[in-house]
Amino acid sequence: MTLPLSFHQKFAPEKEAIAQLVQFASSFSEKYFTKEEISSQTTIPTGKVSGKVVPHIEYAILMGLLEVKKDKSKYQLSLTSLGNVVSEEDPYLIESLTHLLCHYNLTNVNSKALLWSFIFNNLFNTQGLQITSDSLKRAVNRFFETKEVNISPFRTCYLEEKCFGNLNLLNFEEGKFLLKPHKVDRTFKFLYGYLLLFHWEKILSDESEITYDTLLNDLGFGNPFMWDETSINEVLEMLQEERIIVINRQLSPVTFIKQTSSSTLLVKVYSLLI
Repeated sequence: MTLPLSFHQKFAPEKEAIAQLVQFASSFSEKYFTKEEISSQTTIPTGKVSGKVVPHIEYAILMGLLEVKKDKSKYQLSLTSLGNVVSEEDPYLIESLTHLLCHYNLTNVNSKALLWSFIFNNLFNTQGLQITSDSLKRAVNRFFETKEVNISPFRTCYLEEKCFGNLNLLNFEEGKFLLKPHKVDRTFKFLYGYLLLFHWEKILSDESEITYDTLLNDLGFGNPFMWDETSINEVLEMLQEERIIVINRQLSPVTFIKQTSSSTLLVKVYSLLI
């Protein structure tokens, strides 16, 4: 089940609010709370009708950090395996690695955040590294067959420091979005491996060997980072060095064989940070 395009209620994801929810879930995973009670415990503002608590719960779910059970107007928040690691390694969400992780899960090819997923997996792949704001709006409205999709939360998400502006994936100048692909960093190699295997296991759980086309088209690997073929191949070679995958060049087309699991890599994701 996907989320409505307006699930964010006009709010962009803020790192501090996500961190507060992660800390809250690590302390109060057994009980149910109203959004007002969560607001009181976390200081994330909310009101009777709207506010930031519920949208940020949705964002944290989409980022793979939280699992949520709901009983009428009450929420039970618990950490996922990924959320547990983030809670232990970076509870205040200050590391760029964590921000990249949250961004990738929010925008992956199978994400329920339809606007984010469409823009990174469809639109940017066909438009190059520049797109006007008007062109982006028209493409989004056409794809979702609606008159007006609110792209402000998306724009704020990548331009504001309180969100993910520090990742420098997007700039906005003279009415144009300027795209800046994430530069491959060997410090993040276990992150790249984890993301590849996690979504591989989620989307193609019965497949231990896949082709390059499957990796690109079905898994959308690298799309959230706006990687070109050179960057993708650099990362795949890096993952083979770590025996995370094997590149089988005996076949045509070349295939990739999974050698470990995402859960095994998860505990290594932060291991190379200084």
